[in-house]
Amino acid sequence: MKQRLSSICGIGSVLTGALMCASCMGSYQIEGNVDGHGYDGHVMSLVEYTQQGFQVLDSCMVNHGAFSMDGVTDTVRFVMLCKDYVPVIPMYLEKGRTKVRLSPTEMVARGTRQNNLFYSFLQEKNEIDNRFDDMQQKMQQLYQDDVVDRQEIQATRDSISSIIAECEDLIFGFISSNFNEQAAVGAFLMLTFGPTNGNIPPLVRRIVDVAPDKFLKNSAVDQYLKSVGYSR
Repeated sequence: MKQRLSSICGIGSVLTGALMCASCMGSYQIEGNVDGHGYDGHVMSLVEYTQQGFQVLDSCMVNHGAFSMDGVTDTVRFVMLCKDYVPVIPMYLEKGRTKVRLSPTEMVARGTRQNNLFYSFLQEKNEIDNRFDDMQQKMQQLYQDDVVDRQEIQATRDSISSIIAECEDLIFGFISSNFNEQAAVGAFLMLTFGPTNGNIPPLVRRIVDVAPDKFLKNSAVDQYLKSVGYSR
């Protein structure tokens, strides 16, 4: 499953501080199923990235296409599920039962509140991404044709613009509807990951202009906003 908001590994150190929250001590269970070659006998691990490096929180071996982990956590943590310490998918470590499925067509973690929110959003985002890719490929093909159909090119451009607007509305809707959820913070930081050049993109400004103070005061969100000189 493509996750184009950003490189899932690169945001780890930023997200760690933002996505931990105090809560009651609780147990977690992770049950994973793998559909594909190259996993049996390999180590799956939950890795938390910090500014100081990384910490392996739990790990296990894949056996006959399945793996499981369990333990106790007193926080909600944004982690990377890794294969031999190479990131595979992002997920939340939180109390409750999380079911992970890894296959050539689906890579998801569901079962707990933040994972359900996060992956429902990513699923919708990936569907839009796929349509965007189709239109981009169509546009390239149109320019490669012997006879250039300018009317068809314009129609394809309009479709691409419409898809981009739909994607931006999805991101805005998800984050603004879930300002109090850890999944929204993660989506925001994935959206804003990368060089800022001191500028705030229109979509990000649209989000932060309506965000409550609590969201803006999140340490990682606040750090980003300071880097682009945002104030209201």
